[in-house]
Parts: sequence; C-alpha cells; structure tokens
Amino acid sequence: MSIQALKHVLIVEDEEDIVEILRIALAFNSSYEVSFAKTGPEGLQKAIILQPDLILLDVLMPGMNGMELIEELKIFPETKNIPVAFITSRVLKNEILEYQKRGGIGVIEKPFAPLEISEKIQTLWEDFHHQ
Repeated sequence: MSIQALKHVLIVEDEEDIVEILRIALAFNSSYEVSFAKTGPEGLQKAIILQPDLILLDVLMPGMNGMELIEELKIFPETKNIPVAFITSRVLKNEILEYQKRGGIGVIEKPFAPLEISEKIQTLWEDFHHQ
C-alpha cells in the first residue's frame, strides 16, 4: 500500500530565527507547501482553515503552548485527525512519553540541521502511515 504524498505542513513556532531557518531549508529541500503560525491561537485557526496534512508544534510558546494546542486541535472535527508532531529541545524520555500520551506522532529535536529537516519531516510522515 503506498502512502499519500505529503502536500502541506503547518508549523507553529514563535521564534523568528527558527521560522526563517525552516522557511529557507524547506523551500530548497521539500516539494510540499509550508505554512507558519507564530502563536497557539493562530495555529489553531490556520489548521482549521488550511487543513494541512501534518502539523509541527513548538512545545514552549507564550500564551497557549504546544501541549495546550494539541488538546485544542483534538476538539475540532476539522483538525482532530491531522497528525501532530512536536519540534522542541525538550527531549528527555519522560517528556517524549508525555508528547506521545497527548497524541503526538513524534519529535524533531532542536537544534536541528537545516539540511536534514525536510528528511526528518518526511520520515515522521512515513512512520505515521506505517503504524
């Protein structure tokens, strides 16, 4: 069974420098569309409107953090089935278990190598579809 192609990723990240690195790296190394949101509420709104294939959430954001946002995403019928992964520097075993418990499909660790980020996103996507 072939998995569907990843066409659109929404990244919710508040750090401008990380957003720029992701924007540039993914423009050069991926074939999918990438959208960005800087806050949890904006991420929720964009997820509902844009219906991305995959959502990447920063864990630590002011206001609504990634853990709160994943709970909100599960409430709405438009977003409850969209796979969500975390992009974070918090990757201790107990933290990763907490992300999984909340419904996260995986973690991309910060800092990441810009040239590897597209491949890591693709791997998350493929692993999710092979579960």
